[in-house]
Amino acid sequence: MKKNFKYLIAGILPLALLSTSCNKLLEVTPKYIYTTKQIYDNDLLADSVVLALYGKFATMQNDLSLSTGFSSDEFRPGINNFNEGYTFMYNYNLNPFSGFTNSYWETCYSVIGIANAMEEGVAQSTGMTQAGKNEVLGQAKFMRALNYYFLINLYGDVPLVLTSNYKEERIKPRMATSTVYDQIVKDLEDASALLRDQYQRERVRANKWAALALLSRVCLFTKEWEKAEQSASQVIAQQHLYRLGQLDTQDGTKVMDIFVKNNSEQILQLWNSLGSSIGGYTLGTFTSFAVTEDENGLLQAFESDDKRKDNYTKLEESTTSYMNYKYRSNGEDGMPNNEYTSVLRLSEQYLNRAEARLQLGHPSAIEDVNILRKRAGLTAISNSIPKEQALKAIIHERRVELCFEWADRWCTLKRLGIADAVMSKAKPDTWKSYAQLFPIPTTEIQNNRLLNQNPGYTN
Repeated sequence: MKKNFKYLIAGILPLALLSTSCNKLLEVTPKYIYTTKQIYDNDLLADSVVLALYGKFATMQNDLSLSTGFSSDEFRPGINNFNEGYTFMYNYNLNPFSGFTNSYWETCYSVIGIANAMEEGVAQSTGMTQAGKNEVLGQAKFMRALNYYFLINLYGDVPLVLTSNYKEERIKPRMATSTVYDQIVKDLEDASALLRDQYQRERVRANKWAALALLSRVCLFTKEWEKAEQSASQVIAQQHLYRLGQLDTQDGTKVMDIFVKNNSEQILQLWNSLGSSIGGYTLGTFTSFAVTEDENGLLQAFESDDKRKDNYTKLEESTTSYMNYKYRSNGEDGMPNNEYTSVLRLSEQYLNRAEARLQLGHPSAIEDVNILRKRAGLTAISNSIPKEQALKAIIHERRVELCFEWADRWCTLKRLGIADAVMSKAKPDTWKSYAQLFPIPTTEIQNNRLLNQNPGYTN
């Protein structure tokens, strides 16, 4: 941990140089550009910018999963709810002035701004080695792609900012989602060619396989089935790096290790120095949210013999409601924090490949789903079921396997065009179709006359 702390401190200087202190979210102030030569004078100093990049992105690791869990059918406010923002998300009482949704716009564009400056800094560097340049550039492209993925899934069409030139970038109009996806795919393909195959120390930075893992997901959104299948297959083939983790055994001899730091199922995690993991937010008497338990809720979606029900959720007896139990470290009783936040993991690759293969007419597409079902203690699904039924099975497995993780359920519902059908049943009294997109922050519209608000919201 001391070594990690040293690297984190080294990242503070570049973060201060590359990020803006004002509230103009797309601004990268010109005066900071003058430090470029110093920052990218050698590999070590340039590498500290990568840490700053991940540090900024990590500020979303708790709230994004929780917020979109309320927007979808995963979470409901708990009996001890003290966070008004959660209630707003659950009931879709969102507005362009809300810091709750505005923060994602701010964070994503801040990360993108740093990534853009990194790309320019590497291009101008005369002191870095080629290997160092490849690493920094690959990380910048990966993180830019990841943050644009979240932006378009949360807000729809967004400005495509690819340089640190504030005067030009601050007044860009919203770009079609398809165009942004094109850039995301290009960035991920570039990143997969630039990044290392192996991990440097821990699994807290993207490598080649992380870029391909995210590419396989993105290609489900763009309906590039062959590319989605090929990318997922390349990741799954790295058996020396990746294998599925262990769920709790019924006799208690083994405990779930999937979310333990550097577990073999993890493709990318976020390092943290907290006294607890996300478990500190999702477990305990005073947790202000709970897993949905009604007939359309997540708890009822688990099959009766599914081990994931007891591994991924837990009954909090004091509140008689179920909590997110994927992360166990909650900082109590001196419990050591041996968990890092999962960003990408192997199980998703099986689901991505299953869906891509189904769309390609692969005769054994459902076999990848059965790999996860076997781990969960469930019976296999027949390969001979009709395509429509197979797709429902894949989406069901995605719901229970990737619950609470980085808006996956929320994004999947919208990607498949079933958000209205699912959410009108889950929340018949409050669902609003336009809530599939969050409002654009009012301050951004005020600062950029070319931006327009999403339907359903008033500036």
